[in-house]
Amino acid sequence: MKSVLTFKSGKFYFSEEYDVSQIDSLLVRATVLNETIVDLPILPELASQIDPDIMYSSISGTAAIEGNPITGEDVKRIAQGEELQIYSKKDQQEIKNLINAYDILAGFKPTADPLIIDEGIICTLHEAITHDLPDENNVPGKYRNGLVYVGDKAHGGVYTPPKILKDIQNLMQEFVEWINSEEILSLNPFVRAALAHYYLGIIHPFWDGNGRTARLLEALLLQGANIKYVPRELSNYYYRNVDEYYISFSKSLQLKKEITPFLRFYLEGAVDSLTRMKEVIVSFIRKFSLRDYYRSERKTKKLTARQFELLDLLLDNPVTFTLKDLHDSKTFSILYGKASTQTARRDLKKLAAQGLLLGDENNKYTLNFRVLG
Repeated sequence: MKSVLTFKSGKFYFSEEYDVSQIDSLLVRATVLNETIVDLPILPELASQIDPDIMYSSISGTAAIEGNPITGEDVKRIAQGEELQIYSKKDQQEIKNLINAYDILAGFKPTADPLIIDEGIICTLHEAITHDLPDENNVPGKYRNGLVYVGDKAHGGVYTPPKILKDIQNLMQEFVEWINSEEILSLNPFVRAALAHYYLGIIHPFWDGNGRTARLLEALLLQGANIKYVPRELSNYYYRNVDEYYISFSKSLQLKKEITPFLRFYLEGAVDSLTRMKEVIVSFIRKFSLRDYYRSERKTKKLTARQFELLDLLLDNPVTFTLKDLHDSKTFSILYGKASTQTARRDLKKLAAQGLLLGDENNKYTLNFRVLG
């Protein structure tokens, strides 16, 4: 732990202390999940689908925490150059700025050693985030010199960050020195990224854009440590649990010399994000393998053309259906509209016998995604 005496705000503490009983199991789960995902074969087709979507939803999430209403789908449209009249110019500019900031992040690649950060990186991110936004006080990339209040009673109370420029300059210098110290560099990268996010938020060095800058700094450190997807997915978790997000800051502030509440909330988000992404990747790999298996079964004439097409259709539209649906539903009628009921029933029985479909006591069928184990 490091304490710094400010001129106007008393002692300020930088602490890596936390309650091991509350944190270590979450830390192990997050670390193991990340190692599992890193080892999974991410096919180019999958990467091209999920990477942009995660970025757009992340930008929407981190902006929404600050009140921006633009959805992930509309972030994509703005990224493609559209001007959307249903949103204000300010809201759209915030999104354009975040797109630029994420481009800056993309320039930092994972390294064997922990990423060293400096005030220049932090100010560059802030400058990108607040570029060309109307604010009578905020100067992009420059520290504030004045009083601000953070939080509200509903989220644990109002906090007054250090208020004069000299204190902010001193604390930012101490912060960078501390976050790059051997002691902090030796911590699990999940913990170091959380510390950076929390303490930059507590110093609150800018007039505007502090939360977005802190979340991007966190993402940068996670990305540099080769932690997959969490750097961007966490913003969505914070937005979905925004009240708990702010309360975790307030609870940690009240403790002063440890950050257990914030770290626990953050790691729960990391585990949630990694679990979601693991499910997405495994599902894609399973679908890819099944499609290849179906082709093999068709090639050896264990499946008819119609049976193969039914399975292929269900891979992309995994619905529960009945024999009657094969004729009545638009989804299936193109395959079975001209086939007899007896033919359709025979197909279902054969596919169920081969374990490719699962049937229940109500004669409803679903695709068996686990036929290969």
